[in-house]
Amino acid sequence: MSLRAAAAAALAALTAACASVSAPRAPDASSVYADFLIGRVANAREDYGAASDRYFAALARSPGDEALIAGALRASLTAGDETRARRAAAMASPEAAPALAHLVRAADAIRAADWRRAERELDRTEGDAVQDMLARTLMVWVRVGQRRTDEAISQLAPLTTLRPYGGLFSYQQAMAFDIAGRREEARAAYNTAANGGMFLPPAAERHADALVRWGARDEALEMLASVNAGRNNAALQAFGRRIQAGGRVSALTPARAAAIGLYGFGAILLQQEHNISAGLIAESLAMMIDPSLDDARLLFAEGHARGERYDIARQALSGVRANSPYAQTARTMEARLLLEEGRGEQALAIASANAASGDPRALRALGDMYVALDRLGEAEPIYSALLAEDEANWMLHFARGAVRQQLGGWDEAEADLRRALEIAPDQPEVLNYLGYTWVDRGENLEEGLAMIRRAAELRPNSAAIIDSLGWAHFRLGDYRQALLLLERAVELEPGSATLNDHLGDVYWRLGRRTEARFQWRRALSQEPEDATAIEHKLEHGLPDSAPL
Repeated sequence: MSLRAAAAAALAALTAACASVSAPRAPDASSVYADFLIGRVANAREDYGAASDRYFAALARSPGDEALIAGALRASLTAGDETRARRAAAMASPEAAPALAHLVRAADAIRAADWRRAERELDRTEGDAVQDMLARTLMVWVRVGQRRTDEAISQLAPLTTLRPYGGLFSYQQAMAFDIAGRREEARAAYNTAANGGMFLPPAAERHADALVRWGARDEALEMLASVNAGRNNAALQAFGRRIQAGGRVSALTPARAAAIGLYGFGAILLQQEHNISAGLIAESLAMMIDPSLDDARLLFAEGHARGERYDIARQALSGVRANSPYAQTARTMEARLLLEEGRGEQALAIASANAASGDPRALRALGDMYVALDRLGEAEPIYSALLAEDEANWMLHFARGAVRQQLGGWDEAEADLRRALEIAPDQPEVLNYLGYTWVDRGENLEEGLAMIRRAAELRPNSAAIIDSLGWAHFRLGDYRQALLLLERAVELEPGSATLNDHLGDVYWRLGRRTEARFQWRRALSQEPEDATAIEHKLEHGLPDSAPL
């Protein structure tokens, strides 16, 4: 029975169940439809594990239903469950299958270099715009695998000007020419892609490897340093060291290039288009084609972490190989996720073990972990040790300065923050922190206000910085200007206890006592750091004089 036909039976069964707790058991069709509905809602709520469970429960009773298969595929791929994705794809008919079923089958065929089967699956893919683009991307590499490079290039050419995907497709052009041994065309395409502004580490590796093969070792190292400037990508750093030692990466294959293409496409969907489900599906397919592509695995985990699906994120991170250049990055991310889940001791254990290697990034992560756990005294010596080796790092000066300020060592903290600004004069976080601290301490008020104004110019939509600017005006007694800024800050971040508390204070100074108490109550409901102080204000208001 189809889902559409089962709807009436399901509704009747649900009505009967509501009428009496001893109602008869719903017919099988009702159970199928109920599981479908729950799975669909779970997918919409981004609870992909629960959605997958429900869809497969329904498929056990109605294995050929296309709607169930499509839902199961979406949930499984988004959750990174390759086993279930393949099971669902296998349930679909060879011809009239959902688009994702054809994409899963094509991914497995590409991994096996079965180009004829992959072509057949991709020819049958008819889905939404994103699914069609995924199929189009994979078909490029099927053509390359079939040694039909000119056809692949003709498919890519119109896509290289498509924003924001141009750089991605230029890299794919370059890799297609590279695999075909067409050096000059590959070199030109790699240069176009590198100048296109897209950060795609595995494609940059291929560019560097090609340059080494072509006898341009110094150019390869220069290109890697340029692409990686300010990013410190672990894989690119490791590859640069490998080049200096005379090594190379593994051979470029159409399957590896296809996985890189999907990874890049998913990165754009996740980071620029904010199409989370589609981006995760692209990364999942990339990992199915090339399980060693840890770039995709980390981005997949990060996508789930942002949605607070920590169990799926940590499961993905567990697949990062111990010998991967991203191994420490994965462990650092795992520790951060555990911390987000409130499992501080486990997080600290992982961060400590990771830092035992002495790697500066792992040590920095451990210092940050101590800060997050409010163990500031243990963070300071870590930052100091790192600064002894990297004195020109503004971020370390900023981190140590913030820790020292909270520990009560203001003179040393101020020196660190000033040094951070000497190195990086236009860092809004440092400008805001030092300016706000000066204003809050009643020191250097005009200079502090100017710093916060500059930070606000650099980050006009930062609720924290707009709050700082409003609070500076409040401390200077300019309550009207403070009101405009603090109301804007609360609009930007209505769930912040600090911002609502500050807005309550300015309402009180302007004589708007009812609104002030409303904001303080609101702040009190948002887990403020100092609930006792807010409760005191609710009962007594602000003092008539003396600074806060």
